[in-house]
Amino acid sequence: MTITQGEAIVNNVEKAKRFFSDYKNLMNCIPGVKEVNGNNFKAYVKFSFLTIEIKGIVKKHEVNGDNIDTLITINGNKIKWTTNYEVDGPLANSLRKHIDAQANEISRQIIECSISKINQ
Repeated sequence: MTITQGEAIVNNVEKAKRFFSDYKNLMNCIPGVKEVNGNNFKAYVKFSFLTIEIKGIVKKHEVNGDNIDTLITINGNKIKWTTNYEVDGPLANSLRKHIDAQANEISRQIIECSISKINQ
């Protein structure tokens, strides 16, 4: 499992808590998302000269005060986030460096989209 993480600032902490309390808000910020069905999603992302389909699932989403699934923590007006992802298969393993860079970029885009919606 690979982890990406970062921090962002929000203008309205209560609005951030409401936004992150519903995982569908995050799913709708996934670049290229084409389908959301319950906690499953399908998205199409550019990878070099290819467009590939990715499928994902929200495995756990709990809200406990300022901690949301312990992957998003709200501290004052600062949001700390962490994402986990897995890549498997021979092709994926040979392209790991590129996949890691793309996963970092997608995670950053999801958080930027979320912060933009919160700060509106």
